[in-house]
Amino acid sequence: MVGAGLAILFVAEPFGTHHGVLRGLAWHTSVRESRTILSSVLGIVLTTLSIALSLSVLVLQNTAGQYSPRLLRLFMGDLGSRILVPVFVATSVYCLVGVYAFGFVEDTGVAPRPALTLAMLLLVCCGAALVFQMTYTLKMVRAEQIVRRVRASSLEVAHELDRLRRGDSTAPAPEAGPSGTWRSISAPASGFVLDIEAGALLALAVAHGVSIHVSAAIGEPVVQGDSLGRVVSEGASPEEVERVARTVETTLLIGPWREPGRDLALGVQQLVDVATKALSPGINDPATAVESVDQLTILLCELSRLRQGPRVLADARGRPRVFLRALELRDYLVLATEQISRYGARETVVVLRLFRLAGELGLRVSEEPDRRAVREVLHQVWADTEEAQPGSSHLPLLRRYAEEVERAVERKEPLPPLPAPGF
Repeated sequence: MVGAGLAILFVAEPFGTHHGVLRGLAWHTSVRESRTILSSVLGIVLTTLSIALSLSVLVLQNTAGQYSPRLLRLFMGDLGSRILVPVFVATSVYCLVGVYAFGFVEDTGVAPRPALTLAMLLLVCCGAALVFQMTYTLKMVRAEQIVRRVRASSLEVAHELDRLRRGDSTAPAPEAGPSGTWRSISAPASGFVLDIEAGALLALAVAHGVSIHVSAAIGEPVVQGDSLGRVVSEGASPEEVERVARTVETTLLIGPWREPGRDLALGVQQLVDVATKALSPGINDPATAVESVDQLTILLCELSRLRQGPRVLADARGRPRVFLRALELRDYLVLATEQISRYGARETVVVLRLFRLAGELGLRVSEEPDRRAVREVLHQVWADTEEAQPGSSHLPLLRRYAEEVERAVERKEPLPPLPAPGF
């Protein structure tokens, strides 16, 4: 729309021909030559755009093969693409509409044509956008940049979810049992749970005097017709409970694939994917796996400061009305370490970093279930390592470091320094 509007303004109504500066910068050509020049600019822009997109596709293909296909969404919405494509599209539309608009302009011979000057400026902008996009993309394909960006975006999601929890009740979430009049909530479609409108559920529960229990967490796969929870009421009629259950189903956003906007576990899984892909025999890049584990350490330690686990929303009187399932911190810990421990047990540097991850988190948690989960992760990582490296000369060092980390966690003391193989 911008390109078409500028073409009409500078061709059909030659803006600036009566002003000194613009008149001095305007190209002096005939209408026929102007149409030829715009056609040439259009050909250059389209050719350059095709080359740029071809290079971008190659980068995306290599990124998916070396790191993870889950990361393609980061590149599709990056700053370089958001600048490159609009500038090239606007320039192309400008040239195309300009060639058409010059057909309605009376040819009075050589005259100032500000439309050509603007076309050249847009062509320069296209070149600048191309350079920026290629530089930005080349910087982003570095493993360090990729995992740091995933960690940063995951922390943004975590803080947004924590902000939504500020009005939640502190009452524990009870087990949803079929007491009173109840109706099961069915999945309206097959796919993944993308979001749950907690505010809408609370307003619905208060309006009808019911309790709503949703057992499916964000990011969880569901099949159409599956039970995702229940609506419970002590006094409402079965017909009313049925209507409420049908309305609840419309507040559950189901999509064909997981989206990062509310799905914190997806960010953790992306970092795990990068690590496990780097540890595969075809790539064999432990350094990238170590970088991913370090970012997981930062992410989990930040999550320990935020509220995790099931959500409970209460009405104005403080009575719990809505119960939503969500992952606990210990669930994220298991998700972050289980696969990496299994596939990276042969790499000493990865094992040491996993011990450090569990130790850093253990120093920050206070709940006994979380502390027990940290100890279990330490023991599981050691068991995987002992099984993967039987008779290795590194086993005594790894055992000693694991014991020192566990002792530091129990006593709330600083972690021991990493041994030399851990760098």
